[in-house]
Amino acid sequence: MHKLIAIFFVAFSLTAFADQVAEYQLKAGYAYNFASFSEWPETTRVNFNFCTLNEENVGLALRRYEGRPLQGRRLVVARLTSLVAINQCQVLYIGASEAGNLPRILKQLGNEPVLTISDVPGVSAVCVKLALEGDRLVFDLNLERCQQARVKPSASMLRLAREVIKP
Repeated sequence: MHKLIAIFFVAFSLTAFADQVAEYQLKAGYAYNFASFSEWPETTRVNFNFCTLNEENVGLALRRYEGRPLQGRRLVVARLTSLVAINQCQVLYIGASEAGNLPRILKQLGNEPVLTISDVPGVSAVCVKLALEGDRLVFDLNLERCQQARVKPSASMLRLAREVIKP
């Protein structure tokens, strides 16, 4: 299992795969794996809702995962353009145009079990922050936000994170 995690989180080099895989496809793959390697509170929901908020490219790339089992449920991808349905998501990928709305988004989510992800520079209040470091895609974990959302990243994610922000 550690090899599988390492393949997805560490082994990708953007320059090595530049012709084969676009950056947004890597981000979608990482986001899918963050969902796979996190724990949520028990729920009666039939579907696992993976939402993107004003992030078109990652949303389109996530379509390849639609219908797959995730956390014992069927993965549904929703590309949102407003905050109306964000509380129905288990994962919310927040696009750059929503950076200014982040305080409002987090307030609306409260302690709903939603894993928030963003790649917006300067945004650190989300559970998972993706960033380019040289030619590699890396991530930071904000454990305070994850705890507030009642989502628990796996020990493997904690080890592979570039930085873990503790409460």
